[in-house]
Parts: sequence; structure tokens; C-alpha cells
Amino acid sequence: MKIKFFSTLIALSLLASCAQNRSALVRIIHTTDVHGNLFTQDYINNTPMTGGMARFSSMMKAVRAESPKTLLLDGGDILQGEPVTYYSNYIDTLKPNAVAVAMNYLKYDAATIGNHDVEPGHQTYDKFVKDATFPLLGANVINTQTNKPYFKPYQVFKQDGLRIVVVGFTTPAIPQWLPDHLWSGMRFEDVVKSAKEWIPRLQKTEKPDVLIALLHSGLKNHNDDYLEDAGEVLAKEVPGIDLILLGHDHRQSNKWIKRSETDSVLLLNPANHLDWASDIQIQVKKHKGQTTKTISSKFVDINRYEADAEYSKVLSEYEEGVKSFLSKKVGVLSDSVQALASLKGSSPYLNVVHQMQLFTAKADISFAAPLNTRTEIPSGDIYVRDLFKWCPFSNYLYTMELTGQEIKGYLEHSYGGWAAQMSSPEDRLIAMRPDAKAGDKYKTLIPTYNFSSAYGLDYEVDVTKPAGQRITIKRLSNGQAFNLDSKYRVAVNSYRAGGAGGMLTTGAGIPKEELKSRIVGASQYDQFFSLFKYFENQGLVKPDTRKNWLFIPQAWAEEAAKRDIAFIIDAK
Repeated sequence: MKIKFFSTLIALSLLASCAQNRSALVRIIHTTDVHGNLFTQDYINNTPMTGGMARFSSMMKAVRAESPKTLLLDGGDILQGEPVTYYSNYIDTLKPNAVAVAMNYLKYDAATIGNHDVEPGHQTYDKFVKDATFPLLGANVINTQTNKPYFKPYQVFKQDGLRIVVVGFTTPAIPQWLPDHLWSGMRFEDVVKSAKEWIPRLQKTEKPDVLIALLHSGLKNHNDDYLEDAGEVLAKEVPGIDLILLGHDHRQSNKWIKRSETDSVLLLNPANHLDWASDIQIQVKKHKGQTTKTISSKFVDINRYEADAEYSKVLSEYEEGVKSFLSKKVGVLSDSVQALASLKGSSPYLNVVHQMQLFTAKADISFAAPLNTRTEIPSGDIYVRDLFKWCPFSNYLYTMELTGQEIKGYLEHSYGGWAAQMSSPEDRLIAMRPDAKAGDKYKTLIPTYNFSSAYGLDYEVDVTKPAGQRITIKRLSNGQAFNLDSKYRVAVNSYRAGGAGGMLTTGAGIPKEELKSRIVGASQYDQFFSLFKYFENQGLVKPDTRKNWLFIPQAWAEEAAKRDIAFIIDAK
């Protein structure tokens, strides 16, 4: 017995020694902001598409052949952005969501909810949660009835004796952009505030060897009103996180942030559209009660891979369905239109949206911005695929009551970010980011989807004057006088009606909490379907070619616009 007992002690001692001296490798692949890029073909323009899930599936098969236990994570904004997502979210809703089918096939382990995943509404993301074989995370998305997370807050993975915890956070700015019926029963907490509660709790209760924050939030915040992009602040203010995976801002980033002399955290974002994926390896070593972690990372070019034929077969039913949907004729366009023209003045391209909004909302004035700047739509038959060139997102159409003074303030704010102040013909017309250079994806000071113009008004924008003093409204376009004290019915999309871009809040001076009370009407359908119904109703749509607004001095603006647009599109 003594010999056996002694042998047992030796065995236990060896096991304890092994437990104290352990080395394991954790490999993680991260995608984000895929925006429905499931196929290799752009079915709107009938051209090849870069990146995407079909190629990524081939990459993941190669990765798992090397590292079978690889964790696959997504940072959100995948349920909206391509015709297949619209088709699956709203048209063919009886089958499992196409995105869930694709992600299930790839064996995703977890994903975080993004703002464009919320935008399709409860009927889409609640169904997606049921269709998915992996958890949709959101620790800072709170169920207002239970005061607990609406989505699963985190997921624990066990590998080679290690506990890996992935906790999800999304941008809290969703209420600023989306009508509240799309996120009813939820509230969105500040990412950093929420993380300061969750990270210590997880360290205590789950005792992770590796703790990963999976964010739908970008690196650097540019918003004074709320922490839309929380990456840097989270890294600096919340210790205990080993890796922060970013998204939302569509900007590739690979940055270490030092928290102390002995503590740094890596922040990664492969950018949008699934042209790239993050590949991270974390080497965890335990020795005599001490744990060290060595993290290495790289971005993988998805376009190195061919499409996975088996994946394509699994998604073929959805692909054929969306192709048929896009081929439906909806009407006729009398004249060709070009989206880029919307950056330099009143344009027939954007006027189609304005005309639809006035028709649908029965409004006096329409506000709209170009949601696509790189497309041309020829005259002739218009098909469903063409409608996505005007309305790629599922915004709703609202009618608001605004005074003339508020309308002017709205426009002053819009053009204050859109246009630079010119003092000579050689100056820029369009305001650019100070660090903008050739080849950059984003060059304008504010996103072009915030270049909001008005229709139903005749006005001028004097770019020799400073921001806030540029707008001269001459009259309503029907010839009636425009009065600053009068009230007008204004058509605007739900994104803008919620205060996004600051036109209604900072510009018009309407308190955020008052915006909802200004809404006097809402469309039955989203803008895409409203445009569909407009073409069906009109049969022949004639884009208004009259210039109801322009930049002045006109000669300066026209020449500067040529240079600026060439710079924006990297024209040779």
C-alpha cells in the first residue's frame, strides 16, 4: 500500500507540474462589415465582385486543415447591403435567412450584432438568431423589460485546457440613426461603461485565460455627442482585455495601445466587404503560476482564393432566387442619370429620389443625400436591380413639420460639412479630410451620405462665405414665397429623422427628444419598396433636370468640382 500511495503522489505531482507548465496556441479568424457579400457576382451591375463568403469559405477550409480548432468570429453588419440580404430579409422569408445559412456552413463560432443588422427590424434579426447555429452577441444591448442583455452577452470556448471568453459590444449610436420600432424593447449602453462592468465580472466568474472583446465599433471616435467608435477609449480605460476586434468604421487598422509598462492590447479591423480577414495567433504559456501571452496577427487577402464550389451549391437556391427577383421590370426611365453629379449640385440622379419622396409623403420639400456615388443608370427599362443604385439601404420615409428657419439651419449644417470655403478659383469646392491622399477610400471631410440637399426649394450656396452663412433661399420651386416663420411638410428618411448627421439637431436646432414629435407621417414601406411602387405607379419616370440649387460663384464651383471629383474617384 505504501508503494502504491507513493506512486500516486508522484503521478499527482507530475500532473500538477504539467498543469503549471502548459503552452497552447489559440488561432482566431475575424471578419466584419461583410454587408451581405455572399457571392462572387455583383448582380446589381452584372459584374464580378471581389472578396466575399464564397472565396472566404475556401480560405477557412485551408485554415482548418492547418488548425482544426480555429475560432471564427464576425463583428456585425452582415444582414444588409446586397440584394440577397433584401431578398432574404423581406421577400423570401419562409426559408432560413441566407446569411445564417452561409455562416452556419462556414461554422462561425460567434458574431456581434451591428447597426445594419438591427435596421431590417425585429422580424429579421430575431429570426436570424433562431436560424444561426452560433450565438449573436451584444452585452451592451439591454432588454428594457428584463434589464438583462437582449442578445447573449458572451460565449466561453474551451481549448487545450484554456478558457477563451468572447464578449460582444455594439455601437450605442443605433437610436441616433434608426426609428425606434426597429429596436423596440431595447436600450444601448455606452461600450466603455458596459465593458467596465462586464470585464471584471467575467474575470471573476469565468476566469478566462484569453479575453476577447468583439466590437461593432471603430478605432477612433469622431463624434462629440456619443461614443460611436469606442476602440481606443476601451483599450486605454478597461484593463483585462487581451484582444479588441473592431468593425463599423470600414477602416483597416492594426494598432497596439500601451496601457502600462507591462501591458499592451492589440486592436484589429480587416475593414469591410470581406476583401480581407484578420488572422490572429495567441500563444499562451503557463509556468510556475505565471501566464504569458504572445500575440501575432496579419491580414489575409481573400481574393487569393477561388470560390468554394460546395459553398456555392449550398447557397444556390438563394442565388437563383435573388437573380429572378432582380430581373423584374418595374418601369421606364426617360433620361440617363449619373450619381457623381450629386456631389457638385442639383442632379437628375438624386432628383428621382426627391420626386419619389414628395410623391409618397405628399410633402412640400424633400431632403435627400446620394447613397451611391459611383453609378450611372441609362435611360430605358428599369429593373429591380436598378432600384438598389438609388436605395441600397432599408430606410423608411418620414414626413416632418419644420419651420422655414429650421429648414435653412438644416441646409447650413449640411453644406457646412460638404463644401470648403473658397477664396480663389484654385481652392477646393468639396471639403476633404486634412490627411486625404490619392488612393484613400474615404477622402471627403464628411461621408457623402451626409451631403443632404433639398428639393422643392430654389436656393444658392455661396462657398465664399464661412459655414453657417452660405444659404440663400429664394422661393419654393412652385413659385410661392418661402417664409422663415412658416411651417412646411418635409420628406426625409428615417436615418436623418432620428438626428443622424446633425442636420436636424445641430443645424435646425431641434432637441433630440423633440424629433419624434415633429414626425407627422411615415411610409408603409421602406424607401426601396417605395421607389419600386413609385416606378410602378408612374410607368415612365422623368428625372427633373432643372437646377433648383447651385453653388456660387458658379464658374469657380464648376472648375473646382471637376478637380475634386477626379481626386475623389482617383481619375487618371
